[in-house]
Amino acid sequence: MLLKDRLLSPSFRRFLRYARPYAPLIVAAIVAGVFKFTLALSLPVALGYSLDHIFLADIPRDAQLQLLQGLALILTVLFVGRAFVTYLRSYLAALAAQRTIFDVRRDLFRHVQRLSMAYHAQRRSGQTTARLINDMNQAQGLLDRGLIAASMDLIFLAGVVTYLFIWDWRLALVSLFTIPFYGAVFRALNPRLRQAATSVQEEMEEMSGEVTEKISGLQVVMSFAREKTEEINFFQRHRRYLRQVLSRERLRMLLQSVAEFLTAFGPVLVIAYGGYRVITDPQTGAPNPLTIGQLIAFNGFLAHLYLPTRRLADYSAEIQERLAAMDRVFEVLDSEPDIADQPGARPLPRLQGRIAFEHVQFSYQPGVPVLRDIDFAVEPGEAVALVGRSGAGKTSLVNLVPRFYDPEQGRVVADGRDVRSVTVRSLRANIGMVLQDTILFSGTIRENILYGRHNATEREMIRAAEMAHVHQFALELPGGYDTVIGERGVKLSGGQKQRLSIARAFLRDPSILILDEATSNLDSGSELAIQEALRELMQGRTTLVIAHRLSTIVDCAKVVVLENGRIAEMGTHQELIRGAGPYRQFCEEQFGGVELERLSRRAG
Repeated sequence: MLLKDRLLSPSFRRFLRYARPYAPLIVAAIVAGVFKFTLALSLPVALGYSLDHIFLADIPRDAQLQLLQGLALILTVLFVGRAFVTYLRSYLAALAAQRTIFDVRRDLFRHVQRLSMAYHAQRRSGQTTARLINDMNQAQGLLDRGLIAASMDLIFLAGVVTYLFIWDWRLALVSLFTIPFYGAVFRALNPRLRQAATSVQEEMEEMSGEVTEKISGLQVVMSFAREKTEEINFFQRHRRYLRQVLSRERLRMLLQSVAEFLTAFGPVLVIAYGGYRVITDPQTGAPNPLTIGQLIAFNGFLAHLYLPTRRLADYSAEIQERLAAMDRVFEVLDSEPDIADQPGARPLPRLQGRIAFEHVQFSYQPGVPVLRDIDFAVEPGEAVALVGRSGAGKTSLVNLVPRFYDPEQGRVVADGRDVRSVTVRSLRANIGMVLQDTILFSGTIRENILYGRHNATEREMIRAAEMAHVHQFALELPGGYDTVIGERGVKLSGGQKQRLSIARAFLRDPSILILDEATSNLDSGSELAIQEALRELMQGRTTLVIAHRLSTIVDCAKVVVLENGRIAEMGTHQELIRGAGPYRQFCEEQFGGVELERLSRRAG
């Protein structure tokens, strides 16, 4: 069959597993579709009957009118029923298709969230969005325009062909003359069309990723006056996409043109041969001679022979694009998360907070280690500062604690348990993070704070906001806590966004706290207030603090200095500032001689 290779492809069979729960809807839609097409056959039958038994019959005029009225009434009832069946078929097919797509998209979104940070670091967010939205939209017709439409057309086509052979096998053979050409042409062109469709979707993914990236960084584009450059880049990217689309459309139009010709040429053969028989059968004395009414009725049936055949050809072309999209969706679903629960992993109860890095080595790329032989421990309730120049490995180190990444060698231990031996969800439930790059969502202030703990009470939410100094500025906004802050908190200042992120951490009430430049976007007045709030938040919690401003870490119990992924030195602020190592050098660069001398005397 024309669609055999496509409908039996691995992607399509896998898609059908998602559609299996909706099999009753699919079967009902197919039955309704076959019934709809069958009712349409009444028109050519009625036309042939009216020619031979009404218009050309030698009967009284009143009898002709009576028969015609009865025939019109029957056709009216049949086509009213056909309209209802058409609605039922369309709705059932759409219901099954949309529910199936809903299930696939849900699983895709769930899987995307489970994929590791390493996976997402290698791809633009717009590319992932393209798979989730564009490709899924493209795949929506696999049921309606694929399984359901193809099944009802095949069933109906088999019935029509059988009926035509019973009616007049010679005319039926002539009518089927063009069918093999459909199969030959589409078998030759369909692989090229699928490849073209894949190229279009890949270009769309690249363009979507680039546009998303540039729009999210529009402020930088404008500040450097790079609008024209980005316009040219978009033009070039869009032109590549246009070339791929036009290549695909040329193949589609070629397929449609071939189908159009074959659909039109079939009736020409039937009319020529049938007309010859209408003329010669009475003269030759052939048994059951072909009449004009029979020829017209047979020709009316041809529409129900060639149109399903053409639709099957069109479906075959469309399915190439939809299967190419589904291939890309399943490619993501088949990506194994680097970070996953190991067999036998157990939920982690609330931690006491002891963290140990035991001879940890880690790299993003094989052979290029970012961390080398990191070995130290943080006791429960202790605050440890990680200090080092940019690229020293501070953020990479703290990212190992919530298992955003796993070490290549060594292990990270929480309360005596390797973090890989517990469930990821329970581990991260014990950790709160305030990052330098504040990530907020486009909802309200309330929704962003409650992201830390969605089931918190109003009182707990407001308490967290007060501790982070969010309460005052939130009440000054027109909508209070229900003020929509825009994408990534665009309607808030940098300091307000940072405080909102801190309030989220307050509400989470974690055992382990990770602060990555948590006060970097605050003015000096706000910073003092937040430092006081953070000190209260850190009480009784194990805290890892990353800070470039050394004044924010002088009260930490321990300072770990990293250089080139290794521990260069470790000790208290008082111990390290009296030494001659890199920590003292950092202090000299930031504080200057006079202030450093004061800090040294204070340390002494």
